[in-house]
Amino acid sequence: MDKLTPEEQIGELLRHKGLSIATAESCTVGSICAQIGRVAGASDYLQGGIIAYQAELKDELLGVPLSLIEKHHVVSREVAEAMALGISERLHTDIGIASTGIAGPTGGDPVRPVGTVWLAAVWHHPEGDQIRYKQLHLIGSRTENIAKATEEALYLVIDLLQSTDPSTEQ
Repeated sequence: MDKLTPEEQIGELLRHKGLSIATAESCTVGSICAQIGRVAGASDYLQGGIIAYQAELKDELLGVPLSLIEKHHVVSREVAEAMALGISERLHTDIGIASTGIAGPTGGDPVRPVGTVWLAAVWHHPEGDQIRYKQLHLIGSRTENIAKATEEALYLVIDLLQSTDPSTEQ
């Protein structure tokens, strides 16, 4: 059997567990959703995605309070988590994956240089949410940074899906 791609692994895990997924993306500009959707039969589990590049859209479309963005910065763990939770709640999915960052080549600052990306994946469950985070410090071109952030986001979802089901935790 051929080795599965990350998006194929996600598809198999989601189907096996009977779960659904949606994406909330900023710096990856829809590429996470596009990768997950490349798999035949993705409509079984992929609900869709929102590209919310501007802070106001993160608030309006995903429910990320502007006060949270102002307090922690748009490129932060807190905003990535709020985006993942927001997309899961708005599209009524079990899993939400989010990206926020600075793909480059401009836009960085001394605290958050170009290539800084935060990813968050949430398994939204009445018994309690499970959340995974990852901060990236990428050094490629804009295109390379988007591709690497997308790949890392897929692996973050795989890690989350291979963890214990929130409904079985004590």
